Parts: sequence; structure tokens; C-alpha cells
Amino acid sequence: MCTFAKVCSSAWCVAGSVACVVTNSTGKRARDFFLYILQYFSWIADSFVSNTAPMTFMHAKRPGHFMRACIVHVHRPSVLCAGVLTCVCVTVLSIAAYQEDPYPNMQSLSDKHSAVSMISHQHVPLSCYIITLNASMLPVRLSGNLTCHPFVGSRITDSMFQLVSTRVQENLRMGLSLWGADFTNNVSLSIAYNHVQLWRRLAAGMTASNMLVFEDDIVLNERLLMLYHKIQRSGALPASNYIVKFVNHQSLCVLGDMELQRVHCFRLGDSSFKLQKCTCRTRQSCFSSAAYVLDGHAARVLLQHHLPMQHHVDVFMHYVGCRYSSLFMFDKDVLSFSGRFSSHQTQQDHRNRFLANVKETIKNFFYTTC
Repeated sequence: MCTFAKVCSSAWCVAGSVACVVTNSTGKRARDFFLYILQYFSWIADSFVSNTAPMTFMHAKRPGHFMRACIVHVHRPSVLCAGVLTCVCVTVLSIAAYQEDPYPNMQSLSDKHSAVSMISHQHVPLSCYIITLNASMLPVRLSGNLTCHPFVGSRITDSMFQLVSTRVQENLRMGLSLWGADFTNNVSLSIAYNHVQLWRRLAAGMTASNMLVFEDDIVLNERLLMLYHKIQRSGALPASNYIVKFVNHQSLCVLGDMELQRVHCFRLGDSSFKLQKCTCRTRQSCFSSAAYVLDGHAARVLLQHHLPMQHHVDVFMHYVGCRYSSLFMFDKDVLSFSGRFSSHQTQQDHRNRFLANVKETIKNFFYTTC
């Protein structure tokens, strides 16, 4: 019985700790309120347990006192369920209270996704840029008539920070990432800002009608260009308003391609690539913005929805592209990464964002349109 009680006590302490973390999303006052609620359950349980002294509310004035009280009073089996239910309820409430910036209903999804254009895009002009912070980076020639030019991006500035939503600004100042899609740090914000600058250039007609965009940690080769020309000749793309991603971190897509529509299959040597289309807001986001192509119409759609800035650029492209553009991706990565250290996805960031990613996944199940 003693062992069982200790196990239940440990689970109760873990449940209390999780509740403390989860309720960070609702502020300090709400966190203290839920701690008092948990402590109230403990006090009630103590009144039914004869061999332990009742725990008073004085123990719960601070989370540290609360945890020490958990360790001292090991007889909490009757409170375990209350603690777990409290954690679940707080998570559900934080998701229900999540306010997503509304997007204007530009056109119905059924009209936008009803047909695939059979127009061949063989002669569509193409430009190519590599986003980098290395001012000495040299252009990369992909073919005889296509060169990828470096686009030297900007680091975080005060004016850039003012473009971020108030909620995410506060989280960035405190070093928090309460939702998996939110900016992790200032570096992730500057990356998104630099992508936006290229979209502005394309939307304003300052470059060719289609644009290849790469981040500088991707390894470029002619394989991508060959696949791009195959797509253009196939007629699989609509006449306008499309984004094609060449890298998606498929290992993070736990549901696979069950929510994507297969459009075409292309072969390059011994490899085959299935082109898939997103036709609804999926329950998951296939991450990465390291390599993609888009046209001017899609760039204008992205710009219509990018303010206030709050989401990682790859998640933002997925959310908007699935709903208001034609977002295509492949069943496997066409290009590979250089393996360079990432300044906005460190191991510490991954640990801090674990709960945020769990909450984001649960939220997507509620917000899905599939």
C-alpha cells in the first residue's frame, strides 16, 4: 500500500507540475487560481484520510511550497484523478480561448480546388533567390540561363518587432513559446520577415512571374530544376495562385499524406516523386520553407494575410496556402540540407517547445476543415 501511495503521490506531483506549465498560457493570476483549486482537492482528500495530517492552503502560496507539500504528504491516491482531469480541462480551455486572427473569406474552397488547370507553363519566366545573412555569398548557377542570386536578409530590428502581434511580442520578451506555430525567438521572426520581402518583390512585379526561393542551408542541384520543368510541362498546376514546396520534413507529418490529394507522379532517373495538393486546413503542418516556388498571385495572397506576424513562416505558408492558394508538396524531399547548425531550432528550444507543440497538435484537430 505504501508503494502504491508513493506512486500515486508522484503522479499527483507530476500532474500539478503540468498544470502549472499549461496554465502559463492564461497568465499568473489564472495559474495561482488553478493552484488553489488543486490545493482545495488535496484538502478535501485529507479529510477522508485518517493517517495523514490535512494540508492547509498555506502550503500553496507558491508553486515551490506546493511541490514540497506534494512530497511530504504522500497519501494522495484519491486526488490523482482530480489532478489529471484538471490538467486536461486547463489544456482544453487554453485551446478554446485561443484567438486566431480571422482571414477574410476570399472565395469558397470548393470553387478554388474544384479543377486543376491543364495549361502548360513551359515558357513562364523564372527568377531565383537564396535568403542568407552572409553578405559575401556568391551567386549559384543552376543552369545555363538561371542563376540564384543571394538575397541578404535583415536581422531583427525594432520596426520589424512592431509587426508582430501583441500576444507573441509579450511571449518573445519573456522567452516563451506557448503555441508550436508561434515564433520561437527573434531569429525565427527575422527569417519570416526576409521571406516576406521576397514576396513583396514578386507581387510588385519587380522580378519574373515565378520565383524560386531557397534558404542558405539547402544543397542546390540541377535535379530540382529538372523536376520543376516537368511540373510546368505536365499541366498539373493551376493557371495562377500556386505554391510548390520541395522540402517538407515529412518525418514530422505523423498522419502522412492521408489529408492530401495526389495530383501527379514524376520520375527522375530511378526516383519517383508524388505531387500532392492540400485542399483543406489539415490536422498537421508539413514543415520547412527551405525550398519552394510560387507565382505572383500566391505572393499577393500571402501578403494579404501576413500581418500581424505571429507564426513561423513555414507554418504560415501551410495555413494560408491550404486555404486560399493551391499548395503542392511532394511525398519525399527533393533536396537535402547541409547539416549546418540552426540558430532558431536549438535543442533547448525543442525542449521548451515540447508542450507548445502538443497543444498546437490538439488545436489543429479542433480547427481542421478536412
